Amino acid sequence: MQRFVTTILCGISLMLSLTRSSIFANTFDFYARGPYRPSVPRPSQLLGYEPGEYHTDFRGMERVIFAIAQAASDRVRVIEYGQSYGRRPLRLLLISAPENMNRLEEIRARIQQLADPRRLSSPEEAATIIRTTPVVVWLNYANDGNESAAFEAALQVAYHLAASEEPKTRELLEKAIILINPAHNPESHERFVAWYNAFAVGAEDRFAAEHNAPWGFSTNNNHYQIDLNRDALASTQIETQALMRAYLQWNPQVFVDHHGQTTTFFFPPPAAPVNANLPKAYHDWMEVFGRGNAEAFDRQGWAYFARDVFDLFYPGYWDSWPSLNGAIGMTYETDGGGSRGLRWRREDGALVTLRDGIAKHFVASLATVETAVRHRERLLQYFYDFKRTAIEEGARGPMRRFVFLPGNDPGRAAELAATLLRAGIEVQVTQESFSSRAAHDYLSKTATPRSFPAGALIVDLAQPQMRLAKALLEPEAELDPQFVKRQLEIRERNERRGKNVPKERYEFYDVTAWSLPLAFGVEAYWTEDAPRVRSVPLALDESGRVVTSDDRKPIVSGGVTGRATSAYVFAYETNAAARLAFALLNEGYKIAVSTRPLRADGRDFPRGTLIVPIERNPESLHERIAALAREYGVNVYAAASAYTDRGDTGIGSPAVIPLRKPKIIVITGEGVSVTSFGAIWFLFERRFGIPFIPMTLASLQRANIFEYDVILFPDGNPSVYRAMLGDRGLERLKRWVNEGGVLIGIGGAAELFTQKGVELTTAKVLGAEEAPESPGSSASSPASAQAPAEKPTRPLPVPGAILRATVDRHHFLTFGYEAESLPVLVNGARFFTRSRDGANVVTFEGKELHVSGFIWPNNTVELLSGTAYLIHEPTGQGHVILYAQDPNFRLFWHSLTRLFLNSLLFAPSLR
Repeated sequence: MQRFVTTILCGISLMLSLTRSSIFANTFDFYARGPYRPSVPRPSQLLGYEPGEYHTDFRGMERVIFAIAQAASDRVRVIEYGQSYGRRPLRLLLISAPENMNRLEEIRARIQQLADPRRLSSPEEAATIIRTTPVVVWLNYANDGNESAAFEAALQVAYHLAASEEPKTRELLEKAIILINPAHNPESHERFVAWYNAFAVGAEDRFAAEHNAPWGFSTNNNHYQIDLNRDALASTQIETQALMRAYLQWNPQVFVDHHGQTTTFFFPPPAAPVNANLPKAYHDWMEVFGRGNAEAFDRQGWAYFARDVFDLFYPGYWDSWPSLNGAIGMTYETDGGGSRGLRWRREDGALVTLRDGIAKHFVASLATVETAVRHRERLLQYFYDFKRTAIEEGARGPMRRFVFLPGNDPGRAAELAATLLRAGIEVQVTQESFSSRAAHDYLSKTATPRSFPAGALIVDLAQPQMRLAKALLEPEAELDPQFVKRQLEIRERNERRGKNVPKERYEFYDVTAWSLPLAFGVEAYWTEDAPRVRSVPLALDESGRVVTSDDRKPIVSGGVTGRATSAYVFAYETNAAARLAFALLNEGYKIAVSTRPLRADGRDFPRGTLIVPIERNPESLHERIAALAREYGVNVYAAASAYTDRGDTGIGSPAVIPLRKPKIIVITGEGVSVTSFGAIWFLFERRFGIPFIPMTLASLQRANIFEYDVILFPDGNPSVYRAMLGDRGLERLKRWVNEGGVLIGIGGAAELFTQKGVELTTAKVLGAEEAPESPGSSASSPASAQAPAEKPTRPLPVPGAILRATVDRHHFLTFGYEAESLPVLVNGARFFTRSRDGANVVTFEGKELHVSGFIWPNNTVELLSGTAYLIHEPTGQGHVILYAQDPNFRLFWHSLTRLFLNSLLFAPSLR
């Protein structure tokens, strides 16, 4: 009987094995380019499965790369370049021929010389380096870690380069240094594969559970749900910062970022528009690499596409950022893996597998190295010329220098400097005043002669990083006029079509405005000249603070003027002041806010000033506030008396309102934008130390919400929000607000609160019922473009333009904002009409709204004018606060941070 059972089990095992083999049968052979060193183990030998049979986790990847590096130590070295927020090491594999591996530091130093031609004594020295130096090719995988084929392909590419004795591969190793980053974004990958491996059965049906991961599990984002593929613009995340440090150490000539999943494989040339700061030669290289990849794919009989969908305009991608550093930066998108899992049935019935996706990345990666080696000297020459001409053009171009004034918030100016320094851009602080004959104001867009004080920050464009600096800092990015014309033509065709006819999609892929000085809220100018001025270069210390390079002193400092006997007072003009306020509340200290301009101890302070009274706090306050003020860079005044020598508001005035530490719920889960939630999470946890409770809508229905002060709904899908809350949930929210709760809605959540039957505000979404939904996620045209003159009825979606908003300087939500206007990002087509019964705190007024980016003529300004960006609805004892747009977008809109935090810091205490 036992033998019979054993026979049956063996038969079943054999059937399962044969079934598995048939599922993953594929004509592509990863090991066709041998012979291979027998001492170097294949990934499948180490992992126990063939490529595409199973998703490899982070620990499995480590097992493979270390085994390969140990067995092929003459060709491979593994270095750790940083750590993720999830505490996973970030590693690079350096692979080359033994003779190159023995002189890696020498090669790296030579390329550093090409990266800054000012270090070279002559063009002949550059020519010698170019003739004798390997080309550096960086293959970047798992940036979007849930696009899983890339992660697997990294292991196969590493094995091939480490083990193959094929003459062609040996030539690649002799003429190139290949850097492989197998896991740019390990948390994104690990979340996805842990879930997928736990539940997948290999179903090809697109509606199978394994192709539809739960909320937050299959995202492109890091631990905090921040999209690393768009973070190169402002480098807000440590994974980005670490990668930039490694990048600038090695200065690759080719950089490929591997992604998925498209209908067929994508490789460049990219779609329009392309960032105008790139030289013409860059476009020629796109053709060279595109044709090299095409030849490799044509040999396999694989379908692919180029020049469609994926543009190269926004400088924060991991193809555009390397390109603006002088590399040939490219994105590759494969068709298998990721949300398509192990197997996926296409609409035409064809099957695509994870193995397919791996194979195509594998072939494209090797083809890229081959193309780079074939053009080794030309690529090194392009890299050198890119840097050399950057210096020359920066010295003679119309835009010579950027000037930034620290103003009332030197911390934001320092953060801007830090962002630039992380990108290798040279920044200096002036030690004397200087003048410009033509300084262009970012906001007024006018040029006038102007003098600047000592302490101004300057970025001179006569530097190797000119093109990147200009792309990040210029007030407005130049768009290809032909691209603009095409969008207007699409609009015209759409407007002629009936409401039941499908509309053409507009071709914008991302935002069209991002100027960092505007987003950071730093007073900025660009000048047509760059007169000599005594200045000191800035640098980053080990903690990431901006310091002067000579004496290593921080450029931002803070502290307390003395020991208070009445109160400690600090103006709420800086983001650091908000951080100090939350820190004091978290530690149990009593603080208050002046709702009117304050006179204290003979000094004037603006409305929103924060007061920490001595009589209501313990003795420990003196030492603690001094330490925190120094750490955060906040200037705190120690007041000796509460007496007001003039004016009607002093330290003890009834207009000074005590603040309480708010208990905050942030909605998470189904219906919520993961990146909107992630930005709030990062802002609270990493920047401001604000405790909060993440809570799903299902849990919110069961929780006693009357124990909480604030419920914050991130941007999300208003239909999902409404369905999950239901009528009972919405009525409960209304009752909670009436009894003193603060309800905050961003974007789609704010739209929910405007809907009929919810009506927590009298504002409405503009044009919601007038016209069918516009096609595409974004569209626009320049302010100067021509378009039909009919009166518009519904906004066309704006692809991330910066517009001028008007600030109500008499409302508590604008504490800390004394300027009449404020640049804000407008993204999409959700515009709110004004509230009839509440306060329209930040609005769009008049016709002079455009600051930067792409807007529709005869539509955007005409419809946006008179609408509200920020609305406050007093409701019973509580507040409803609505943000039409996400003020935390990608975490670089530092100018809007306090506009968001005010709803948390002040609203729970003010009635």
